[in-house]
Amino acid sequence: MTMREKVAWISTLTSLVIFGWYFLSVWADFAANRLDGDVLFWRFIWCTGIALAIMLPASLLAARLGRQEFDPVPDELERGVERGAYRIGLVCLELSLVGIVLVSRWVTDMARADYPADPAGATAVMLVNLVLFVMAASALAREIAVIVQFRRYA
Repeated sequence: MTMREKVAWISTLTSLVIFGWYFLSVWADFAANRLDGDVLFWRFIWCTGIALAIMLPASLLAARLGRQEFDPVPDELERGVERGAYRIGLVCLELSLVGIVLVSRWVTDMARADYPADPAGATAVMLVNLVLFVMAASALAREIAVIVQFRRYA
């Protein structure tokens, strides 16, 4: 297994667990009508820090245990895999952002109904978390594409 594929596995699994929990907690707060932008901001910062604290040492450990270079110069296959994966991630991101723009009216109507004291703030919190979600999902799609393509060529 190449180092790039190992990093993709580490990133995928860590992201699924940590950011899966984050977005489930956002959904639970949304369902209970208790969205708090400050709480969500710090929760996201903590999740990002924890993800980095797991991914970097795990990648270094994988390189050491596999007796591989941590950041090797990519060969032609790895460059092709990266190009394809980034293309998939970019298409997912672009389509998702267009989707967010299309549902923004629905989000604003929901914020007005559920948070009459501060509908603008609730709209901002909801839209920011939607953007964070599609960014995370697109990055996850990119990493999964890397894994699938390496498995296909292995």
